Amino acid sequence: MEIYVLDRELHILGVFETYDAIIWTTKLHEPGTFKASFVFSEKMNKILQRGNLLYKTDECEAGIITRKYLSIKKTGEETILIQGYLATRYLHQRIIWDTMVLKGSPEDIMRKMVYEQVIAPSNAFRIIPNIELGNYHGYEGSIEKQITYDNLQTALTDVSQTSELGYRLRLDIAERKFFFEVYKGVDRTYTSAIPCVFTRDYGNVYTQEYSEDDTNYCNVCLVAGSGEDTERIKTVVGDDNSGVDRYEMYYNASGLSNKDVTEAEYIAQLKQKGNEKLSAFYIAKAFESKINQNKKLTYALGDYVTCTDKRWGVTVDTQIKGIEKSYSKNEQSVVVTFGDSIPSIVQIIKAKE
Repeated sequence: MEIYVLDRELHILGVFETYDAIIWTTKLHEPGTFKASFVFSEKMNKILQRGNLLYKTDECEAGIITRKYLSIKKTGEETILIQGYLATRYLHQRIIWDTMVLKGSPEDIMRKMVYEQVIAPSNAFRIIPNIELGNYHGYEGSIEKQITYDNLQTALTDVSQTSELGYRLRLDIAERKFFFEVYKGVDRTYTSAIPCVFTRDYGNVYTQEYSEDDTNYCNVCLVAGSGEDTERIKTVVGDDNSGVDRYEMYYNASGLSNKDVTEAEYIAQLKQKGNEKLSAFYIAKAFESKINQNKKLTYALGDYVTCTDKRWGVTVDTQIKGIEKSYSKNEQSVVVTFGDSIPSIVQIIKAKE
């Protein structure tokens, strides 16, 4: 594994193989993160600047340096610590300018958002250089969506979560370009043709944690759009539950305009917004496992796999939502997050907005 440091125009500033430690985390529905520490040298200090990028040749994404710390230990050893987000975070720097009314597959809609807001916006100042649309897969599905002034990355995440698709900016270092791509996981559950099962019975996990939490759970959403009082356009999305199994929530979607769209199209837009809101109010069920890399396992971010523990009485077919790879002089480890972890306070607040 080689590590490149790149400037904002993706020119190579340095290449090296030595480091103290690196933690590289990829996520399915949002930009991943990284943290890396190095022994101080004047050359490293010069190139490891905020805004520059760190690229590992065994990954398809690069990381943007957003934080930098310099320190001296009691022994006199000087270190450089950098942190940041993977390059998909660039999309957080744009909003949906004015209003976009979208209809099509989730993949088509996400690509259209990036094309119109980043690659070819009407205002040339809004272009982010070196980003192009990448491989197109033609994934099936159909949604209708209206967005006005939302953050672009947040809008992409909303579609990503409801469609179970991932998105990223893949770096092609030879072409000096980022390619925006939507990707879909492979079915590797126990009953599939290519199963991948994580269990201590097979010796392929070192440690694991399993959690369940329904504190933040809702399964029915009343969505209210344009209009006043009895004239207000409303719709309901979610499961057809009753009694104590029914958890209701309300979302005010009055910001969605019904101008120049049919009633059916507007209702479809309201339903999409309601489904996106409901996706944040889930029953959190997650395995987090430290993987035994000596066992041959084929899996990738977004894949559907089976996690089971007979002693705990838990078996779930679930999607890989995050992969954290840690490297140091003494150890390499991989921690995989299967399913949805308990949301943070910040995530809960954002979901209610």
